[in-house]
Amino acid sequence: MKQHFQIINDPRFRLVYNEHRLFGTGPAPRKIRLNREGFTMVPGVKKKTMVYPGMLLAEHPSLEKGDLHAPMYGVITEINARSVFVEAVDPQEQAPGTFPDPLEPVNLLKDGLEGEELVLAVKKMGVNTRSLGRRIRTLIVNGLNPEPGIRWAEPMLVEHAAEIRAGLELQRRFGRAEEIMLAVPTGCNVQFEGVRTVHVDPMYPNSVNELMIKEVTGMEAPPDVAAVGLHNVWSLGRTALTGLPLMETVITMGTAREWANYVVKNGSIVGELLEFTHISLKSGDTILRGGPLRGESLDRLDRSITKGSYGFFVVNAGEVPPIEGDSPCINCGACIQICPTRIDPRMLSRYAEFGRYDMSRKENFRLCIDCGLCGYVCIARRPVLQYIRLAVKKLEQEERLSQLTPIEPVSKA
Repeated sequence: MKQHFQIINDPRFRLVYNEHRLFGTGPAPRKIRLNREGFTMVPGVKKKTMVYPGMLLAEHPSLEKGDLHAPMYGVITEINARSVFVEAVDPQEQAPGTFPDPLEPVNLLKDGLEGEELVLAVKKMGVNTRSLGRRIRTLIVNGLNPEPGIRWAEPMLVEHAAEIRAGLELQRRFGRAEEIMLAVPTGCNVQFEGVRTVHVDPMYPNSVNELMIKEVTGMEAPPDVAAVGLHNVWSLGRTALTGLPLMETVITMGTAREWANYVVKNGSIVGELLEFTHISLKSGDTILRGGPLRGESLDRLDRSITKGSYGFFVVNAGEVPPIEGDSPCINCGACIQICPTRIDPRMLSRYAEFGRYDMSRKENFRLCIDCGLCGYVCIARRPVLQYIRLAVKKLEQEERLSQLTPIEPVSKA
């Protein structure tokens, strides 16, 4: 994998900001929208149900997906196939007995659970366990900002050291790795007991897990090494220290010029966050959930911050040339030259554009690391990364369907 390109020498791709601003607390939501795709609602939870912080709303059948909990006092106003909507209520204004006593904290650090028992307990507390790492020899915690513009990693390692320490302890107790390492930017001097710290050049895309692993080990895709994000370790630690289900996420929020790090409630509505940060939208502005390179644009202000979101940005009109969904590829080859894994984003995007997802296999689509550089350099302003993501999703759906055992028809005697 080639990792250093002329464009990446641009200082905007530097992942260290040396601005240790305190984490702000996001707004108390008036309304939240929780993602419930794939979840099964708990019996009795329906429209007009009164909910309270930490209340279990829905369970996910996969052991890799954290269950769904209410992050505030409120009343469910709508449940559909994709979302659960809750409007806030003041518990002091409700009749006695409307809400139970606050949840009794669960001490995950002292209850003696380890291994898969602990993984299950964490899943029930709302943490997505898919990102905890598989059984391998070495697990590397990726302590770099995930992409340019995201700025919470450095201050998180210092100001939220208690959460990181607790998260690392739970990660150790899972027993999925013989050794845990922490990758931090070169020059960062943080240390955590029992975890070896290694340094990585903080130039994007080195913070993408696959490239970070190569920076640390010197090998491409070593079979006995995996990575987990610092954001996920923070979520583990937050749950361990509070003893309550995961109800919050950390995001960098703002514009290219004005930004801050916040702890916000899961399901916080985009429109309320804009109001809270005093960001006024103008014609042509783009709203991104995630980061500037890998995030997804939102078309409505009633969208929300999903569990695990790490950024929320407004890209002002004129700062970046707009993406044109129907713009044809001009075969300039810029996306091929910048791709760290040397696949052909040009052809992958074309196949997806015309629904030829099967052809993506010929172009090694699984090697895509989702860094977003192809779309960044595209002269034609095509949604290259989005096309590739579409192909990956379609092919994964196809593979899951092919693995299902067909039911043999019952013969009539």
